[in-house]
Amino acid sequence: MNNYELSIEPYMEDLSAVSDYLDRAEFQLLTQIAPYKNNNIWTAISFHGYGANPSDIYKPGFARNDKKIDNKLQWTSLLNKPVMSPIHEIIARLPCNFERIRLMKLAAGKSLRKHNDNIDPDIENKKIVRIHIPIRTNQDVVFTMYENDEDDDGEKLNLKTGHFYYLDVTKPHSVSNNSSLDRYHLVVDCYVNKELKAIF
Repeated sequence: MNNYELSIEPYMEDLSAVSDYLDRAEFQLLTQIAPYKNNNIWTAISFHGYGANPSDIYKPGFARNDKKIDNKLQWTSLLNKPVMSPIHEIIARLPCNFERIRLMKLAAGKSLRKHNDNIDPDIENKKIVRIHIPIRTNQDVVFTMYENDEDDDGEKLNLKTGHFYYLDVTKPHSVSNNSSLDRYHLVVDCYVNKELKAIF
């Protein structure tokens, strides 16, 4: 375990059926938020969020978007798909209430430059923490965490499938998918409570 991994038993069951489903799914472009604007490499679908459609990936007031966003948190239609039962089992291990839960894809052979996700005030003030659980990844996918904007080297991480990681996305970070497969992460925004703090 490293400093980023949570004290939760990793999910070791086969996730290939989930990955196969995601290979066929229609992901939504994260086009409203830099550094994702005007690219087609970083996309998502919603499992739990502000709308019942998996395409409802945004948060009210979080990003400029032409689409009307519901103000009520709810499960999307992915909830009842049998192939998603491993996702239910994974999130059940987190002792918290959920804000958005998204399945996020980084396209094969692509990368995101150094950036930080400090737009969401609930993450910035630590009311919400963002947990990453890789669904499909490999040694050629490298996540780099930086201490600050001046840090050019950072700490390189190879996150493991089914493990739970807290990544402070208010700090600069980058990711490179140097493999021939799309990378999928389950990204869970958790409301902070005592039980959740205990596993950090």
